[in-house]
Amino acid sequence: MSEVENSNLVFYNFQSSEELEAVVDPKQEFRVMQLAEGPMRLDIWQLQLDRAIFEFRYLHAPLRVRGNKKNKNLVFEFILSPVLGPYISHGFEITRDTLYGFDNDRSIDLVLPANLLMGTLIINREIFEDCLQVMERSDLDDHFLANNYIQSMGSFSSVQDYLRELYGLVRRQDRFLEQPQISRLILEDYLPLLIESVPHKRGKYRNPERFFRQWQLAQKAEEYMLAHLDRPITLKDLCEILRSSKTPLNYAFQEVFTMSPMTYLKLLRLHAVHRALKVAEPTTKISDVARQFGFWHLGRFSQYYRQLFGQLPSETIAR
Repeated sequence: MSEVENSNLVFYNFQSSEELEAVVDPKQEFRVMQLAEGPMRLDIWQLQLDRAIFEFRYLHAPLRVRGNKKNKNLVFEFILSPVLGPYISHGFEITRDTLYGFDNDRSIDLVLPANLLMGTLIINREIFEDCLQVMERSDLDDHFLANNYIQSMGSFSSVQDYLRELYGLVRRQDRFLEQPQISRLILEDYLPLLIESVPHKRGKYRNPERFFRQWQLAQKAEEYMLAHLDRPITLKDLCEILRSSKTPLNYAFQEVFTMSPMTYLKLLRLHAVHRALKVAEPTTKISDVARQFGFWHLGRFSQYYRQLFGQLPSETIAR
């Protein structure tokens, strides 16, 4: 991981899932898995203000992310780029017309596509509630926050445009952001704009029922895989345990993870080996770790490992 600070601007660059996990949660309750071959890369820019942070994240590779939220501030997030693959949160499909992330009691459960730019406001709850009171928006209460998602066609375009302009200033490290009053200027601009963009009349955000069933099936299969990574698992085993035929199970994984169940299982096993090798003693036999997680053909294992992580298992254990 690299980190650059410049007054109230901070830039982070993560090159592996382990780097990101260690920073977000050293207790290992936060898990990141890359869903495509090659090194992972995540760029994060932050504009740190008084009791608020604007954060912009650009993800270069698709990821699966699970864990618990540690931030007690409120989080309001938008997509600022085209969405080039599944973006799913707790079985809900996130689109460019969605405001999301503001339920602090909800865990993190995401499938993220590659080449995704996200813009986020992380704000002290008291500041948010003070602005609600001034704007007479008592409808944005705890019940509203517990919904975690709002989808409204066209309602958020002005907010997203504001975030894109701010993102450009942050990336250029523009001197405008060094002004002593910048915290007040930006928050007094952005926060009322954000609150006003939320429709007064809004229905509950619902996914198509078929998609939600596919998500549930894929998630149950994933949970079984994670609990039995050290055991042989076949597609037939999964179908019997989940009481599903092969076609709907395959279709669910294609819709959610853009790959087959057995390819996803291979990725889970490879990540388990990678984590084990990162903390292993130099004398550890790579073949023993590989076999522990179901890889019996060591030549193919090394090939899969290098394709996914960009290095040989021996290079991982030597670091």
